[in-house]
Amino acid sequence: VVVELKDRTVFGRADTTSPRQPDVDLTPFGALEKGVSRIHAAIERNEDVLTLVDMGSSNGTHLNGQRLAPDSPRVLRDGDEMRLGKLVAHIYFQ
Repeated sequence: VVVELKDRTVFGRADTTSPRQPDVDLTPFGALEKGVSRIHAAIERNEDVLTLVDMGSSNGTHLNGQRLAPDSPRVLRDGDEMRLGKLVAHIYFQ
């Protein structure tokens, strides 16, 4: 899946009962079963740097196997592995 990033792009799973919705809905990829929170993590763009930040998710966000502390951005690099709960994605830049 190709995602066009904004300054802040939120990943999670959609829920019709919640007022906040993610920019990228991971429901089609088994998000609920894999423990992805409604508002799980975000990729933030600041000039030429992309960072991944956990937004207080229930099941955690990992970058290359290391758990992120909530609200503590980590720099993303081409080919990195991002895990939201048990849902794994690899990040590639175009």
